[in-house]
Amino acid sequence: MSLVNFLKFNNDAGAIISDEEYWNVFFRKRMHGDNLHRLLSPEQSETLGIQVVYGGVGYPAVHRDVIENTRRIIQDTIDEKGVSSIQRVKDVARIAFDCLQIAIRRRIDQKLKFYYGFQTQDLNACRFRVDDETYPIESTLVMDNARKLASRETQDTLLKAAMDAKAAVFGYDTDGMTGYYLSGENSIMGYVHEGFEAIGTGKYASGLVFGQDFKAKTLKMRQNGYEPAEGLYALIDSAFLAGEHFKEVGGNYNIVIVNRAASKATDRYRQIFDDNARLATEIVRAVRSGYLRKEQAVHLIDEMVFQNKSLQATEKKLFQLSENSDALMFILRGYKQNEVVEMFADIKTSRSTGKGAQS
Repeated sequence: MSLVNFLKFNNDAGAIISDEEYWNVFFRKRMHGDNLHRLLSPEQSETLGIQVVYGGVGYPAVHRDVIENTRRIIQDTIDEKGVSSIQRVKDVARIAFDCLQIAIRRRIDQKLKFYYGFQTQDLNACRFRVDDETYPIESTLVMDNARKLASRETQDTLLKAAMDAKAAVFGYDTDGMTGYYLSGENSIMGYVHEGFEAIGTGKYASGLVFGQDFKAKTLKMRQNGYEPAEGLYALIDSAFLAGEHFKEVGGNYNIVIVNRAASKATDRYRQIFDDNARLATEIVRAVRSGYLRKEQAVHLIDEMVFQNKSLQATEKKLFQLSENSDALMFILRGYKQNEVVEMFADIKTSRSTGKGAQS
């Protein structure tokens, strides 16, 4: 999960996407598809009028700590009457950020305990306790090495993986759609005022897609925002391009759509995953490969995701609209673009010379 992108469609709706590929500390590729999490339960969201999604990049164990602790703290702020001090997405993002810092600090303390027998608090006090006895830390070499570890100057492989953990917090409150960027490495909680964010290894490719899309729009069009299907197309396109050109990005994509204007609670937080997310990605790939027009792709995504047309009906229509359904089939099966072009050029040549009929 080296990719988390979110896009604000308008003041009421938006979506966040993440991949499932993860390379662990020994650089073995794994698929970890459980990357996007709601931080408030459905009941809490309805009571408080807040919907928040957390998407993490990096070490899954760190994000699991953050999610569980954030949920616990949120629950503790709600009294028996359902009143809470949490009123904005910012409040939830602040809690998640603090939990991210604590999760990283806990792993640093574990390393200190393993190497030296004391933790950060003991290092600051220059002494530590064992049972009921207090011992001073007298070795200058131990103090210097421990301080480098505690201040993150020294990192081993596992600590570096924890330090690299980053996250996006995205959702709505009474002010509309809001997003925040969290970085444990640099101790940053940043408000995302552009309306989109891309974090992880593939962020540069994703930023290119968003930049080209925004550049083609007039100021009025940008102010009006995206139609949901158009916005979802742009978000998927940003993830797809990142997966094509950057390492540690790939597999299936998971999508969460949030919409505070939806009449049903189930539509205010919708998760698109597995076959539906896969087909949506294939629709975008068909455009990238030149076998489908963008407006056709947006219409297909709108039918499948927002009009709840069946997966089979959407897939059938995709191939009906395609300029070359046979070539598209090979593209979606993993063949390279040039390979498919050469294949169909050979078929065309053999037919024109009559070799195909003779065989």
